[in-house]
Amino acid sequence: MCLYPFVWMIGTSLKTSMEALNSPATIWPRDGFQFGTYAEVWARLDFSRYFVNSMTISVTVVLGVIAVYSMMGFALAHIDFAGKKFVFVGFIALILVPGLTVQIPLYLNMVALGLADTLLGLVLPVINGGGPFAVFLFRNYFKSLSHELFDSARIDGCKLIGIYARIYMPLALPVIGTIAVFNFVSSWNGIQWPLIILRTRRWYTLPLGIMYLDQSAFSRWNVLMAGAMFSVVPVIIIFMLLQKSYMRGLVAGAIKG
Repeated sequence: MCLYPFVWMIGTSLKTSMEALNSPATIWPRDGFQFGTYAEVWARLDFSRYFVNSMTISVTVVLGVIAVYSMMGFALAHIDFAGKKFVFVGFIALILVPGLTVQIPLYLNMVALGLADTLLGLVLPVINGGGPFAVFLFRNYFKSLSHELFDSARIDGCKLIGIYARIYMPLALPVIGTIAVFNFVSSWNGIQWPLIILRTRRWYTLPLGIMYLDQSAFSRWNVLMAGAMFSVVPVIIIFMLLQKSYMRGLVAGAIKG
């Protein structure tokens, strides 16, 4: 069931335009494999520019989420301050807020800050949106580590920033891998927010460029699916390389806490 959409995408990309439109239910082409569709898409799609934009956005989001919310997770796990539980519960409650409901105020904020139609205006809300899940995993994982480790470092004179950076972050590699994969995939595949905030074609992400690849009256599904293949392959490679770390971090951060 999971592989069927991917196999259908490959089969449709190898069909002619007429066969893809008239026989959408069939998987493999009956009129022969049309590899020329990939060459057509590569020629029409500004792949290098859109790929660099998507990679820049996704990597920036991953680094931003890990840098900001690992510190917050560490503070919630090992620093006592007034309202700590309220902050944690309130942050986790944000997971229940549908992203669609905040699109208008986010857009108005970006316009007011002069960040509309910029990569920074695209990245900042995405980093913010990845916060609740990252805080949940980081806080639970840091809390699961022995508190004697924290106390020993304090007795040896290590400051909080040193304990966080030199002791806890190296131990949190499984959770970092999970958060990296989760946020990379979600930001790479994101199309709704880029569609709202971006107007200039040179800032388009790869999924957005693929969406505008076919402007004909009747959708050329073979062209769109060939473009989707160019977009999905990097995500598959990243997930295959980090899938073990992703699963270890997900279990460690969700259960041990």
